Amino acid sequence: MTVWPPVTIIVISWNARAFLGDCLTSLLAQDYPDFHVVLVDNASPDGAAAWVREAFPAVRVVENERNVGFAAGNNTALRHLTTEFAVLANPDIVAPPDWLRRLITPMLTDATIGIAGSKLFYPDGRLQHAGGRILLPRAQAAYRGARQADTGQFDTLADVDYVIGAALAMRRSIGLLDEGYFLYYEEVDLCARARRAGYRVVYVPQARLTHIESATTPRDVVYLQRMHTSRWRYLLKHGDEAMLLTATATAERAWLAACGAEERLAAARAYWETLRHLPAIWDARVRDGAEPLSPGGRQRMGILLQELRALAWVGEQEAWAALQRHMVVQER
Repeated sequence: MTVWPPVTIIVISWNARAFLGDCLTSLLAQDYPDFHVVLVDNASPDGAAAWVREAFPAVRVVENERNVGFAAGNNTALRHLTTEFAVLANPDIVAPPDWLRRLITPMLTDATIGIAGSKLFYPDGRLQHAGGRILLPRAQAAYRGARQADTGQFDTLADVDYVIGAALAMRRSIGLLDEGYFLYYEEVDLCARARRAGYRVVYVPQARLTHIESATTPRDVVYLQRMHTSRWRYLLKHGDEAMLLTATATAERAWLAACGAEERLAAARAYWETLRHLPAIWDARVRDGAEPLSPGGRQRMGILLQELRALAWVGEQEAWAALQRHMVVQER
């Protein structure tokens, strides 16, 4: 007879009221025997917190005073976790009743699994995510199966580099998310830390659900800046020193030279943001168990980031001009 330990589902929300009805209805209908749902609202201006309290009294609502991002928002609930397992869930998912049970089951039979991820679909039925891979040397995060038809090609449980934070289960012993990430790469970092601690990170194909993906996040310069800032934090926390100073440097220069105006603008800001936080990033690298860079390596990485920013700065001037021309055309 299976013993089902209690599970806490944490839904992080910012301005997501339009999606929360379907999401919470599906989560509360799970057939898992023992779970509860916590909504962490990041100071949404849409009144979601008050609405959820009234419409879904079974959901515990926690309100942050400001938008602290995905990592810190989830940590608001994780710090007070009393269950062995936590599930991180985005507000724009809709899950069938057996999703949670199927997601947790492999973790009950294999104590080496620290994080388990779901099989996610777009609303039109195409695959969105069947586990993730990190493409070195630039640490691009890529979903397996993205936008493919589901023909059973990802129907086997598999060890992966990471799983998407929109619908993952984790053991409490994994710890908190790194709040140095405001948005993006938080779960990639979490999975890297779990693997370093000796846990497996697995994709569970039986745990299926629908995810709209980034429904509340506009894909603009700010989005790109946050993505690249987080990518560089991940690189500097987990990357091998030799790779960072050779292959990563070469690949990043080549990528930057081929970028369009908007992406160069975002990259310039991301390099600057990374430079500003380098001391804290080096501290986080040591804290989370990666081998420290040598003093010379840290110095050379700082010089590289300044060089990349200088290259992107020329691009930033071009980017502003291009964006201004675009806005003038739109106004006509």
